[in-house]
Order: sequence, then C-alpha cells, then structure tokens
Amino acid sequence: MIGWDYWQTLLAVFRGGNYAQAAKVLNIDPTTVGRRVKMLERHMGCTLFLRDEGRLYPTSQCESLLTHLEEAFESLRHAENKSEVGDHGIMWRLVRITAPPFLINNIYSPAIPQLHETRRMQLELIGTGNNLNLTRREADIAIRIQDHPSSTTFDTHSVMAEKIGEIEFAVYQRKDRGTEALAWAGLTDSHISTTGTRAMHKLVGKQGLQYRVSHFDALENILCSGAARGLIPCFMAGHNHRLTRQGAVILKQPLWMLFHRQDKDTLHQKAAREWIIEQTIQRLG
Repeated sequence: MIGWDYWQTLLAVFRGGNYAQAAKVLNIDPTTVGRRVKMLERHMGCTLFLRDEGRLYPTSQCESLLTHLEEAFESLRHAENKSEVGDHGIMWRLVRITAPPFLINNIYSPAIPQLHETRRMQLELIGTGNNLNLTRREADIAIRIQDHPSSTTFDTHSVMAEKIGEIEFAVYQRKDRGTEALAWAGLTDSHISTTGTRAMHKLVGKQGLQYRVSHFDALENILCSGAARGLIPCFMAGHNHRLTRQGAVILKQPLWMLFHRQDKDTLHQKAAREWIIEQTIQRLG
C-alpha cells in the first residue's frame, strides 16, 4: 500500500506546478517531494508529470489519478471536520479562476465576502483572456466572452463549457458633455476576439477610434474624463453616476464558463462554479 503522504505530495505538485511550491505547502524539502514522485512513477509504471517552461503539467495517466485523489481528499477532510457547521463539506481549498480583468474587478472581487461567509475556500483570481491558462492546467476555471466556444480554442475532450450569461453593450459618455460629437474610444483589436470587433468598427465608421486601451476599466475612465464616448458593458457604466447612455443596447455577447471535465463532480470546484454563476446572474440579470 502506498502511504497517503505520497498521494498528498502528488496533489501538491499538481496544484503548485513545481516541487518547491509543493514542498512549501507540505512543510518538507523539495528533494523529498521529488523522491516521492519518482517512487510513485516507479510504482505506477508511467511518467506522471512533464516539464514545460519551468512548470510541471500532469500526463494523461496522472490526470486519471487526480480525479480519484481529489474525491478521496474531499471525503477525508469532510470526515475530519464533520462536526463543523456551515462548511457544506468544503474545506480550505485553492481554486484558480481566470477571467478578463474587468469581470474580476467588477463582479468577482467585490463578491469575495459572500464566498467567505458560506464556503471555506481559497481563491486565485487571474486577470487574462488567454485560454492557455486552462488547457495547460494553470487555472481551474476560465470565464470567457466568446460567440461560441469550440475545439479551436480548447480541447473539448478535457474541457467543458457552460453559458452563464450575456453581457449587453451600449454607447456611454459623460453626462455634462451634451449632444456634441465626441471622439471615439475603444479596445484594441487584440483584446476583442468576437463579433464585438465588427460592431465597434461599424459604430465608429470612418471617424475611427482616437483612443485605444486594453481593458474596459481603462475605457470607463476615459469616458468619465469627458474626452470621448465608447461602447462599454451596461452593467459597468449603468452604475456610474458620471455617465449617461446614448441610445439602445447595440450588442449582446455570450459569457461562458470553461472548466476541466474531470473536475465536474469535485465538491470544491462545484462550489466555486456555483458562486460564479450566482454572482454573474446578480450583476448581469
């Protein structure tokens, strides 16, 4: 029988991405971590991790093991803490969530208190739209604005997609600017990979964008300065007393939650996804 310490080490390496991080969590030295992983590889008769740019990623054989280990870990922690109230079987566990920065800043970061009150969880919020974070196991859950997720953006055999909302966009400008024709501000094309790009170009026409930024939070600041008008999410600008909407909703974009298929029934991952859906529905309606 392989001792639980060895399986716990495997989980720690997977979550930390290297021996040093795993050693820090387990309070042992990296050499011991490496020795335990090598012993497991000899016992299983396969390679468990592959190194890429300084980070360790699980092989397919390791992935199948991790599903059972996560479930075993949850069951053990639940048994150890069954007398605690309000945990719902969820203990302090790290969940890494990646999303565009404006969603983290305006939806998920402000909602941390609600998560802390109901579920004992540790979060890492990573502001990026790069799908590599998910496919390379650098994140557990990815929130993405896409017309429709497909095999061109991730491996459908290992990643699941669930539509969790729709973001409405309209033109906003500072209230005291009246009806004068303002310059246009918007996102750089590299930060819009959906029909939003075409909608923006059609809107500004030959006038073009005078100001370009990489994030909606920066765009909102430009609009508030009075220097320009722009197409921006209604859930952001609608709560900003300095801005006023010009006309009807111009664009609606689907919001998707992507997560690893093997984490579908893992308790702490399910709890994190439920929290994401709750907060998204509250803010987007």
